[in-house]
Amino acid sequence: MTKPSEMSAQNQILVLYPLMIPGWITPVIHAQNPHGGISKAIYDDKALGLKCFIDPWTSPMLIGDHVNILVNDRLIPEAGRTIGAGQEDSRVETNIPKGVLRDDINLITYQVTRLGGAPETSLPLRVLYHSLRPGEPAPAGLHLQLPADVIASGVNAARAAQGVLTGFDYVNRRAHDRIELSVGVAQVVRDVTPGEAAPGSPVVTQTLLTDTFQRTGNNPRMPFSFEVIDQLYNRSGRSPVTYLNVDLADKPVPEPLNLVAPTVFEAKELSGTQLNFEKDFYSAKFATVHVAYPGSAAGQEVKVYWLGRRTSYGSEVKTISHAGETLTFEIPRLEVVDTIGSRAEISYTVRLPQTTVDIPSRDRDITITRQRHHLKEPTLSADRLNIRAYYPTLDGNYSVRLRVYGRAIRSSAEIPITQALHTNIPVPQSWLTENRGEPVMFNYTIRKTGTGEPMIFSWCLRVTL
Repeated sequence: MTKPSEMSAQNQILVLYPLMIPGWITPVIHAQNPHGGISKAIYDDKALGLKCFIDPWTSPMLIGDHVNILVNDRLIPEAGRTIGAGQEDSRVETNIPKGVLRDDINLITYQVTRLGGAPETSLPLRVLYHSLRPGEPAPAGLHLQLPADVIASGVNAARAAQGVLTGFDYVNRRAHDRIELSVGVAQVVRDVTPGEAAPGSPVVTQTLLTDTFQRTGNNPRMPFSFEVIDQLYNRSGRSPVTYLNVDLADKPVPEPLNLVAPTVFEAKELSGTQLNFEKDFYSAKFATVHVAYPGSAAGQEVKVYWLGRRTSYGSEVKTISHAGETLTFEIPRLEVVDTIGSRAEISYTVRLPQTTVDIPSRDRDITITRQRHHLKEPTLSADRLNIRAYYPTLDGNYSVRLRVYGRAIRSSAEIPITQALHTNIPVPQSWLTENRGEPVMFNYTIRKTGTGEPMIFSWCLRVTL
């Protein structure tokens, strides 16, 4: 039976002040004026979630008094506590489990229920919580943007005086984030304004001037990276590092890169855009590509690409030894043969020292003139024992020869053409055995019998045997 003194205590009207959260952040700025903020360090990073304390609602409290926690008007049963013997004058300690708080504003209250009484609700506590850190997941969510000319040529005194516009592109951008840019030993800090955090806003930028680079000193591999800390002190972690050449000494400015289109030596017609196959290439072993561009400097790596009618060929990488050097690359003959009567796109990439980015050049588009007859690529039978060579209606007697390019170059005998439109040519078993599992190229030629006319080359079939 309840004692009279306990009945009197139970009938008191309780004034329930908001619960208390150790380590919370206050003040915080938000349109809904929260009382404070919850960092991930005191919530997500804790095994039991968010620790909370409630002051005694009477002195002493009664054994059997029960308190429940509500978050956004939702009861959290596992956070409930009942007053036991010896706890009548102690603060109530509880934890809000992880995964309960939602992103942005949360309303936290508690209810006290006395034995035989109705629950009474505390004054609310309004808190701000960010479920995702700035840039999360880092570092993929953080991108430092720098001008292309600065990446290519670095920062000298004139470029520093002009100002280097730096962009900070990161996900989960919010007003009052603090961006900390590290340039070597120098640090540049700026806060994100509400306007910069609005949906659809452009990337946040900061212009770096001479004073910043003077603080860092000269460095051929100056590290640039940034980190974002929101107003709840959630840290993003650092962005990927970009290295730039910073040298404010008074010396000549490197010529900026201008990756003009390459030239093809054998493309001698139509201002270098047409390769006459029979006149300028018929007996050539390879096509010759020349690469020279303004801004070349020692240590730059160059690779040439030939994009034909169906495939792309990439050359070996060559390194510039001195500014203004012309590099020469050889494109295999068959890449040209496989483009007869069609077009090719030739380009190159440049990789600067201490970088991993391949900068593309402008393209050189050329056409390769056709021969008297157009010969499409051969086809290989399903059992790989026969090749079919195709040709149009011919004006006289012709012979056909098959060739394979694999571990070695093999040619068949010349076979007189006796059938219209196509000829089936047996593939020697020795060719298949020699190239089993290897990528090879087949093509064929036809020749007009008893004349000095040029051989006519087919396109290529590329297969793995």
